[in-house]
Amino acid sequence: MQHLLYRLFHANKISPPRAVFQAFKAAFGQTVNVEWQREDHRFEAMFYIDSVEHIAVFTPLGHLIETKRNLSLDTANEHVRHQAALIGELMNLIEISRDNRIFYDVIARDATLDRYYILLDDQGTVLEKKKL
Repeated sequence: MQHLLYRLFHANKISPPRAVFQAFKAAFGQTVNVEWQREDHRFEAMFYIDSVEHIAVFTPLGHLIETKRNLSLDTANEHVRHQAALIGELMNLIEISRDNRIFYDVIARDATLDRYYILLDDQGTVLEKKKL
């Protein structure tokens, strides 16, 4: 979360290379209010579709690496709900599409209000878990 806030307030907003812009337009159409950022050698587009925040990550040549979308907590599948319930309360849910697979970034908090980050695959396998 701290990294996200830093990026939102301190990132250099840029214009992507033509190949990246064309790939974005082909994948997502005429989306308005797109904010572009460069992180290392990748270009990230932050935008909204139907009031849902999305992030698309591209190589400099326009290859779509991954997409992320911020999901409503009530859309969590049973695997996500189960893993969050083992900690306590589900706080945040992001769906990641990468390499034709779906993953979930989850933040949950326990009864003492400690927050935990969990990365799950679409079958509910915990790939990473750490206290924030």
